[in-house]
Amino acid sequence: MGLERDILKTLQKRSHTFDELHTAFPQARLSKMLIDLEEKKLVENKNGTWIITTPGQHFISRRGKGVYGMLLIPALIFFLLAGTFYTSYSSVVNEITRLQDEKSQKENEYTDTEAQKAYVQAEYDELLSQLNDTQDETTRLSTSRDTVSSSLDSLREDLAYYTCLETCTPPTFVTVDNAYVKATVDEITSGFTSLKEKQIAVYEFVRDEIADDEYHFRTGRLDLWEYPEEILKRGKGHYEDKFLLLLTMLRMAGTPADHVKFIAAEVDGNDSWIWVEAYDGSEWWVLDPFEGYTFTDNPKNTFYGSHTVAILWWFNDAGIHRG
Repeated sequence: MGLERDILKTLQKRSHTFDELHTAFPQARLSKMLIDLEEKKLVENKNGTWIITTPGQHFISRRGKGVYGMLLIPALIFFLLAGTFYTSYSSVVNEITRLQDEKSQKENEYTDTEAQKAYVQAEYDELLSQLNDTQDETTRLSTSRDTVSSSLDSLREDLAYYTCLETCTPPTFVTVDNAYVKATVDEITSGFTSLKEKQIAVYEFVRDEIADDEYHFRTGRLDLWEYPEEILKRGKGHYEDKFLLLLTMLRMAGTPADHVKFIAAEVDGNDSWIWVEAYDGSEWWVLDPFEGYTFTDNPKNTFYGSHTVAILWWFNDAGIHRG
């Protein structure tokens, strides 16, 4: 049913002729699938054009809500929405528990190391006041103190990383100054001169090279974002991960901050939609970096004209906004 659902999602954005659908789904047994969907009253053919029916819309809303589903962010920062897709609740809970256990372990190590440092420092100070022939011992303790201090610095960085995953706002993760991601953007846009060419190269890279990871433990939790560098190194990510990486790389490719946005919206009464909008210098596009889509599939004006769209929130590296 996965390919049939993709066909319904494509028709949900706009009607298509058979040839247009065949171009989008060249490997599918398209005629049989369309007949099956028509028998189920999920699509219908009007004057040679295939459109999605109201039952088809309801089918997508019921079965596909997890694709772009959103959950509320804790009240400490803001409320965001995300989607869960094919992932069981129990596996999400288990992975969240694992992260909390790892954080607790780091906190315990930090506390123990602080106590150890205090003990070593006290012993070091006492020996310094004794006879000069304790020089060898004080040297050993000085080395131990430096080692402990280094360990504390490392633990502080680890704790800051985990804390930010839970508490930092989404714009924090649009790391447009990250050297690793910038090197990748420079490589894939090499040889292109226009902004649109670079935008298309970035879009196709995220679509084709970053695999869909529906089992990742951050699925459905917008209070646990991911850094673009980690998504890029891992080579896979869930829906919000791919949109976040696309937003960051489009910025690095030269798209101004006010010309690219991560959007969360209610579309035709369904509040589980997210996408990236980008302006290429002459037109805005609604971007879905997933198999079966291209950069120029969905002009913004066409999409907004075909659907009832209510923006819930949007962000980029310049900030986050409501509505």
